[in-house]
Amino acid sequence: MTENDSQWPDAVIERLKAYGERTNKQVGEAANEFAVWLKKEFSVDDPNQEDEYLLTEWSEMFVIETRNLGRGGSGRETTTYVGHIVALDDDIRDQRENKRDSALALFKSNQERAVDEGHIGIVTAKGGQWYINGKGANERVEGSKLPWFAFEHDDLILCLLNTNQGSNNTGKPMAPTSLARNLYFLGSEDNSNSIKMWKVSLNGKSMEADYTLHAPCKIQVVPPTQVGRDILYSNRDFSETIQYTDTFIPEDARHELRPERFLVNDSMHNEFVDLSELVEAHGDRKVRLPSGTTMNPIIITKGYVSSLNKEPAESKFDSTGRSFRMSITSLNLQSRNGRGSLHSEVTIWIPGRMYDEHHPFEFKDDSGTWVPYAERTQVIVVGRLRIRPYNDDMLPSITALGIYVSPRTARPGHAGGDTSLDQFGGDE
Repeated sequence: MTENDSQWPDAVIERLKAYGERTNKQVGEAANEFAVWLKKEFSVDDPNQEDEYLLTEWSEMFVIETRNLGRGGSGRETTTYVGHIVALDDDIRDQRENKRDSALALFKSNQERAVDEGHIGIVTAKGGQWYINGKGANERVEGSKLPWFAFEHDDLILCLLNTNQGSNNTGKPMAPTSLARNLYFLGSEDNSNSIKMWKVSLNGKSMEADYTLHAPCKIQVVPPTQVGRDILYSNRDFSETIQYTDTFIPEDARHELRPERFLVNDSMHNEFVDLSELVEAHGDRKVRLPSGTTMNPIIITKGYVSSLNKEPAESKFDSTGRSFRMSITSLNLQSRNGRGSLHSEVTIWIPGRMYDEHHPFEFKDDSGTWVPYAERTQVIVVGRLRIRPYNDDMLPSITALGIYVSPRTARPGHAGGDTSLDQFGGDE
C-alpha cells in the first residue's frame, strides 16, 4: 500500500467480507473493528504504512480470533442462562434514536461545535472514496449508495461519531441506527438459584427469529456489567444457539419446569402477582430511571377469561395499527371488589404483532395442534402493567407480551365459547 492509498488490499477485503457476513455487518464496520484491533494488538496507528503481506496475515488472525472468542458472531464471550423464554416485545426500537436526535440538535444550533467536539462528521466524496471531516474513511464510493455510517440531513451527508470516552472507537463513525427488540427470559445463570425476569436485547436476524415460548431452554448471553441491572445482551447468532432442554436440573424435579407451575411459583421467583393486587404491585415494582422518569413494570399474573374479543380494533399506538382485547377475572378479585363491579375484571390488551405470531387466543393440545379456547379458560399472562385513574380509584390493565394456556385446564371453543354474563354464577 502507498501512503496515499486508503484502500485495503483485496485479500484483506475478502477476509473482512467473510467476517461481515458472519456478524451481519457492512465491510466498513468490519474494517473499523479491524483497525481498532490492529492498534490494540500490534500498535498499528496507520495501516496505510504497513506491508500488504502483513496486513493480510493480520486480517486472517483477526477473523480467526473473533470466530473463536465466545459463541457469538460479535466476538463477545457468553454465559449460559437456563429457564423459559416467556415473552417478546411487540416493537423493534432504535436504541440510537436519542443520541442521533441530540447530536443533530447540537449540529443545528452550533455546527462548528458539533463537528469540533466529535459528535457529528460531515461526509464527502472525493476520488472515488468517502471522507469524514476531510479524512479518508476507508470506504469506496459505490454509485449513489451512501456508506453504512452516513445519513442525509437537508443538503448535507452526515454521520454520528462515537463519543464514548471509555471506548477505543472514540471519534470513529457509527451506524445512524441501532435496532433492537427485547425478549423476556424467566430464569437464572446456570447452576444458580437466583431466578428473575431478564430482558434480553436482540439484534440482527435474531429480532425476527422464531422462538418457542414457555419451554425449558438454555440460552447464551452476555451478562450485565453493572450489579442490579436486568439486561442481558446477545450476539447476532443468539437464536441459533438456543437449546430447548430440561436436562439442566435433576430428572425428579423437571415437573417444576412445566409452565403452569414455573410461571406462577412464588417460592422460586418474585415475578408473579395475584390479579387482585395489581394496583399495589404497580407502585412497588415500577422502574425508576436515572432521569427520574418511571416505566411500567413487567409482571406475571393469571386469571379466568371473562370475555374475548377477537375482532381487531384500530390503534394508533400499535405497530400494526390494530390490537385485540380480552378480560380476565379471579375469585380473589371478585371477593375484593364485588362480582358486579367494574374492578372485578382486568383488561388485557393484545398487540397486533402478538396476535399474528403467537396464538394468544389458542392453546396447543397434546398432539401439538393449536386449538381455540373459550371463556372461563385459565390464562397466564406476561405483560406490562399499567394503571389509570377512574373516578376516585385506580384501574389496572395489562399489555400482553406473552400468554400461556395449559391444555389440562383449557376449555376448547369453536366460535369463542359462551359469551353470556351468566357463565360465572347464578342459576343454571
